Amino acid sequence: MDGAAGMQRNLELVRTVREAVGPEVDVMADAYMGWTLDYAKRMLPRLEPFQLRWLEEPVIPDDIHGYAELKAQGRVPIAGGEHEFTVHGFRELLEARAVDYIQFDTNRVGGLTQARKIAALAEAHGVPVVPHAGQMHNYHVVMASLNSPMAEYFPIVDVEVGNELFWYVFEGEPRAKDGFVDLDANVPGLGLTVNERGLEQFDVVE
Repeated sequence: MDGAAGMQRNLELVRTVREAVGPEVDVMADAYMGWTLDYAKRMLPRLEPFQLRWLEEPVIPDDIHGYAELKAQGRVPIAGGEHEFTVHGFRELLEARAVDYIQFDTNRVGGLTQARKIAALAEAHGVPVVPHAGQMHNYHVVMASLNSPMAEYFPIVDVEVGNELFWYVFEGEPRAKDGFVDLDANVPGLGLTVNERGLEQFDVVE
């Protein structure tokens, strides 16, 4: 609703990041379902000079044809899937050639078994998988697939805003060092234990 002035502010944000990190670091942008298809089509040519690795969720998740139209422009790679929940939905995205990157959340798609099925489906279509959010369940999916080139990572923050809750209720989350996380092969399961003291900070509703 901010029109051309809003577009310029968005471009300034991307320009600032690109200038800060230089040309040899991947930069991604996330619209978080906030744009209309018309707005997104107008933004893509303006974003192209900044060489984004991808633009995430430019339109609402159900607009598969909109995703496909943006991807077909070939200006900026398109990522999506954070708000898709079934293997059937991901099949539709892939068959429509609607995204360049799949970003399911292992929690939301039904756990590790379903996540692995979707990852295999994406690999069969030649579409890389970079799961939404960090956390151990997503890291294990990434480590188990050559089709996942990287993982998201959410650092600890003073105020919990969503994905960072894992830092407070679990022990064993890996800390990034020099841009990488390592998983301890000597720890069973996901490698997490419940942080009983951390839970005392929250009201648990049964």
